[in-house]
Formats: sequence, C-alpha cells, structure tokens
Amino acid sequence: MHTSTVLPFSLLLASSSALVLPGQAQSIATTAGGGPPNGSAPLNISSSAIADFSSVNFLENMESAFFLEGLQNLTRWNTHHRHDHAIDVVTLVQAQEVVHVQTAKGILKANNAPTFAPCKYTFPIHDADGFFALANVITSVGIGAVIDVASNLAVSDPKIVSGPASILAIEARHDAFFRQHSVSSIPNPSPFDTRISTTYALNLAAPFIVSGSCVTTPSFPIIPPLTANMTGNHKKTTGSSGPISFNFDTTVVSKDDPSKSAYYIGWVNQANVVNYQPATVIIATGVVTSMIPEGMAGMAFAALTGQDTAQDVDNLTAMTIAGPAPVQIS
Repeated sequence: MHTSTVLPFSLLLASSSALVLPGQAQSIATTAGGGPPNGSAPLNISSSAIADFSSVNFLENMESAFFLEGLQNLTRWNTHHRHDHAIDVVTLVQAQEVVHVQTAKGILKANNAPTFAPCKYTFPIHDADGFFALANVITSVGIGAVIDVASNLAVSDPKIVSGPASILAIEARHDAFFRQHSVSSIPNPSPFDTRISTTYALNLAAPFIVSGSCVTTPSFPIIPPLTANMTGNHKKTTGSSGPISFNFDTTVVSKDDPSKSAYYIGWVNQANVVNYQPATVIIATGVVTSMIPEGMAGMAFAALTGQDTAQDVDNLTAMTIAGPAPVQIS
C-alpha cells in the first residue's frame, strides 16, 4: 500500500516549467491537447497582475506535482484495469496543469519578473479513493483562486482577463471529474463556484510543501490552519445546516477565558456575502464548534474570525484567525 511520498528534487526540476517525467517534456503539448498560447505574451502588466501570475505559477506547480504522483500511483494500483479511464483523464489533467505553469511563467518572464520552480511536496494519499477526494479539494481551491485572479485582472489589467478565464473553464472540468469519483455522481452541485483569495489558496497549499524545499515563494501572510471534522463512516458531505466542529492551533487565540471574546465561523460559498455563525472556542482541546448555515451547496470555505461584519472574502481574509477549512456541503 502506498504511503505519503516526497518526490525527488531531481524529478521536480526535470522541466524548466513544471513537474514532468523524464522524456515527457516534448510531448506535453501533444498530450494536453495544446501548448501555451502562441501569440506574444502581454507586456507592461501591472504589479498586481505580476503578483497574480506569480501565485498561479506557484499553485499550478503544486497541482502538476500532485497529479503526476497521482498518475504514477493509479498506474500501480490499476489491478484488473479498474482505473484505466481515470489514468487516461489524469494523464490529460497533469499535462494541462504543466501547460498552465508554462503559460504563467511565460508571462512573468516577458515582464522581467521572477518565476517559481517547484518545491518538494508530500501528499497524504494511501489509495485511489483518497487521491480522488484530495483531487476534488485541490481543484476546488484552484478554481477559487483563478476566479480571484480573473476578478483582480478585470480591474487592474482588463485586456488580459481572457487567459485566466479560459484556464478557469478547464479547471472546472477537472474538478467535475474528481467530484464524480469522490463525492457524488452530480458534477454541478451549485449555480456558482466559490471565489477565495489567493492568500487563502496559498495557505491551503502550504501543508503539502516540504519545509525548506522551495527555492523561493511568493510573498503572502501565513494563516494558522483550521481543519473540519467530518463525522460518520466515510462521510463525504456535511449537508446544509447542522452542527460542525473544527480543530485549530490554540496559540492563535488568547489564553484568557474565550467567553470574554466573540468568535465566529465565516462561511464563504458561491457568490454570496460571508455568512457568519457564532462559534465556541475550546482552548483546552483546540476545538471550535459552530453551525453550518442553511442555503449552501458544493464546496464551502470556513474561517475562524473575531468579527462578523466583513462581507467579502478579501476582507474576511484580513480578519481570519485560522483557516480556511474546505468543507464539502453537497
């Protein structure tokens, strides 16, 4: 049985653009169905756009690494050809993530901005079901981050929004496949996907990065993690409404009696304003208890905060004590 793996750094640097197998680089575009756009990269983009494409480069590095490891594992676990179709799909997904990395790096290089090499990664995967479930979370995070990039560019650099928008559509197709293999046969649980801040996305990627393995990283604030507790045997969704608990690092809140302070779980879902539910913080055990609000669907993101007024994910990010935790509602 496979356990968590640290991929060799030599493999991670096998391509100047992203993680590929030896000898694979020349065939990436063929496998992916196409390479980076063949026109000129946009020039003189804003500093905000540089930051956005830096985040895309960094996050897509991790995704390409994850899917390469997943592809290798699925091949090893493919007894009786049960994963033949998934191997075909993940082969495409991994190659397409490499093309996304190459595209982001091409834009950064054209604007004399630094690019980011892959780090070393470790993924807590033990079987195919675990791979599909984590792939669904990772692609949902990727979708949320690309929505954020497109939203930012619409203000700072509107002429180049179409690139991230076309990446977003592909990420959504990836996510639907992994959702169907891990959560539900229904690929479209909600009318809107959920935007998260790139800060949230980078913090959600951080636990998979081997400490000290990155040559360089984008600059972003570190937020302590928050982990949702899913109850029941093989429970895949929480449903919309009902109690929920989270684990967190108790050092991020005051050691004073937490009843002296108000805490909330801020829920980010679809295109809605943040929904706040009162939270009880149990410092002795590192547990937060709260409620799942009604009316949510698909993947939601929950953050521990000390306020209940920030209406969008950007302002909530600045006020987050711990999180976010991805929570599969339906």
